[in-house]
Parts: sequence; C-alpha cells; structure tokens
Amino acid sequence: MEQLPIISMIRREMDRKHINATDLSRGLKMNHSSVAGMLKRPTLQVQRLAELSEFLNYNFFREIAIKLSYPEPDYTKEIDRSEAEALQNRVKELELEVGILRQTLKDLVSR
Repeated sequence: MEQLPIISMIRREMDRKHINATDLSRGLKMNHSSVAGMLKRPTLQVQRLAELSEFLNYNFFREIAIKLSYPEPDYTKEIDRSEAEALQNRVKELELEVGILRQTLKDLVSR
C-alpha cells in the first residue's frame, strides 16, 4: 500500500483556513517545535489526527477512507444477530427469575 499524503492534507486545510504552525501549536497545546517536527514526518498517530480533525474542523478520516479502495464493511447483519442473541439471553434470564419468584411465592403462601 502506498503511503497516504496525510501531512499534505493537513497543510492544505491549514492553508485553506489561514492557520499557521504557531496557531496550530496553540490550538493543540503543543510546543511549536513539536508541531514543526510533526509536519515534517511522513506519518501521524491516529489520536493526533483526531485532534487535528477537531481543531481544523475537518474530517481527515473520511478523506482517507474515500482514498482507500476497500469495500465498506456490512455491520448490519452482525449487529442484528448479536442484538438478537443478547435479547434471547436476557429473556432466558428473566424466565429463570420468574420461575424462582413463583416458587418463592408458593413457598411463602403455603406456610
């Protein structure tokens, strides 16, 4: 997989919003030299990209996802199945609890 141009995307958004490295360092509460170094490296940590997305009010993750050629995962079937299983388990627990409560009630009434 070729390397994504994350830093150039960040610089583009900084230019578009007229934000320089000093503004960015203040906004991210980072040392100016750390920001300058970050903007020179070819890669970036996900958490830092999330912080940049929030500060620049731009979803870099969506842009990256669009550039990837992989299909979207279909979570609907998995979510539906896991929700159904969770509900079935909860019904079984409640049925067991009702049985215990009925027996307890019978025991109390027969005394």
